[in-house]
Amino acid sequence: MTPVASARGPIDPRLVRRSRAVRAYLVVSIVLATLVAGLVVAQAWLIASVVSDGFEGSGVTEAVTTALVALAAVVAGRALLGWLHTVVSARAAVQVKQQLRSEVVAQLLGGSPGSTASGSGTASVSSAVSSSSAVVTLLGPGLDKLDPYFAKYLPQLVLALTVPAVVVVSVFVADPLSGVTIAVTLPLVVVFMVLVGYVTRDRTERRWRALVRLSHHFSDVLDGLVVLKVFGRSRNQTKGIAEVGERNRRETMGALRLAFLSSFVLELVASISVALVAVSIGLRLVEGHMTLMTGLFVLVLAPDAYLPLRQVGAHFHDSAEGRAVADDVYAILDAPAGRASRFPAGRASGFPAGRASGASRDHPTLAGATITLEEVSVSYPGRTTPALAATSLTLAPGQVTALTGPSGCGKSTLVDVLMGFVAPTTGRVVVRTADGTTYDLADLDLTAWRAELAWVPQVPGVLAGTVAGNVRLGAPDASDRDVLAALRDAGAPDLHPWRDVHEGGANLSAGERRRLAVARALLRVRRGGAAVMLLDEPTAGLDPTSEQQVRRALRDARVTVLVVAHRRALVADADAVVPLPAPLVVVS
Repeated sequence: MTPVASARGPIDPRLVRRSRAVRAYLVVSIVLATLVAGLVVAQAWLIASVVSDGFEGSGVTEAVTTALVALAAVVAGRALLGWLHTVVSARAAVQVKQQLRSEVVAQLLGGSPGSTASGSGTASVSSAVSSSSAVVTLLGPGLDKLDPYFAKYLPQLVLALTVPAVVVVSVFVADPLSGVTIAVTLPLVVVFMVLVGYVTRDRTERRWRALVRLSHHFSDVLDGLVVLKVFGRSRNQTKGIAEVGERNRRETMGALRLAFLSSFVLELVASISVALVAVSIGLRLVEGHMTLMTGLFVLVLAPDAYLPLRQVGAHFHDSAEGRAVADDVYAILDAPAGRASRFPAGRASGFPAGRASGASRDHPTLAGATITLEEVSVSYPGRTTPALAATSLTLAPGQVTALTGPSGCGKSTLVDVLMGFVAPTTGRVVVRTADGTTYDLADLDLTAWRAELAWVPQVPGVLAGTVAGNVRLGAPDASDRDVLAALRDAGAPDLHPWRDVHEGGANLSAGERRRLAVARALLRVRRGGAAVMLLDEPTAGLDPTSEQQVRRALRDARVTVLVVAHRRALVADADAVVPLPAPLVVVS
């Protein structure tokens, strides 16, 4: 495989632009490679000197002994430089991976669906992305595939840029004919690298995509294992996992076959090229037109002109998956601040591509503000019906508005629009402050916007830690008394604040997770400065007593509340009810 086949060139410019570690690494690599090139020439000259003096001279003389000591020092120097190059490469890989992981996490923490902090823009994480097996694979074993890129490919690439040039010049000075031969045949290695690379480039990327699909499928099966078990369908998934795994195996073996073939092709071309030089030297040595010293020097040095290029081709398959991973990473990092773009692995994150965070320095306060949706609709590519039909509604300050309608009519999508997770396909969201100033949500800083929202998603997120720690995500400075009051008003007096919470809330029931999320939202209103509450089915799965407590807490919050509701009692408490129509079903 070959770097020349890449549309971006052998070195990904995005890594160079965004990482100081890569820039420093390239500078150090060039210095080390230059020193190695000098030692390669010195080693060839010393070997030729020792052999020619030993056979043509008086045997092991003082000069030969000195040359042998110098040769040992040169070999030790090359080994030391190789070790230094390996150390520098490993450290650069660690620093780059750490930086990319931090940047991806920071990008995803900019606010997204599935937040673990109800309404907290700075602590929210996308359920569509962060819980996606694609991102788990990307940030875990995916980024680890950059190790071969730095440890094997880039060092050889730098050597390929310096060593052949120094070798060709040295050979040309010693023997112009051999220098011309090497200079003419070297491009053949590059040509074959390009030809092989065009064939193998897509295969390696397909192998990475196959691995991502396998992780997707396995994660989806695990997520739905309980449902599959209940309905007796779990055994049928074995075949599906086996088929996806077999596809991954075929892609892996195909990539390995092509990698071995590419190495064979490059070795063959390099061997023929060196043979041409060797035949020319042998004929001239026999005819007496060349000294043994010059012949040995050129013959020993000639393979080193091709070796770095062969190694680049041989190691490029080690780096190709790392480059495919880098594409996925930068697809997230190059999205506007606070949101991830479409994830290339085939699963869309659901983030809009527009409205960069920080588009407006003047951010309104939502206390006393009126929020209006004007003919807002949302459509996704590939769907024949909109996720949310054109809808208009007004959220009056201090009032509770209930959003009703059958499943699939777009209630949760409307909440996502208000949270800034989804950009409207048509229409707009208008904010009119208490002093009469009007703003468009598309022009606001989404981080500041979400800082004034308290959010309870349909599937509340929970972090490993304690109950109190999860409640405080909405207001980190809240006291223990505030936490206890929020839990009590959310109908969760039985949830002890210091109770341990396992990862993902595995040791909490669905009702306990929902009441914890409601308590988090209430605390955010009381101590976190939120002026608007957005709740998606906050009483689903709760007993009548807990439901009544939550309803009372929402009425007493005295902020603007939008609640997605199916239960009659929750709808009856609302000041305004907005029904959404059933989605249209298009029969083709």
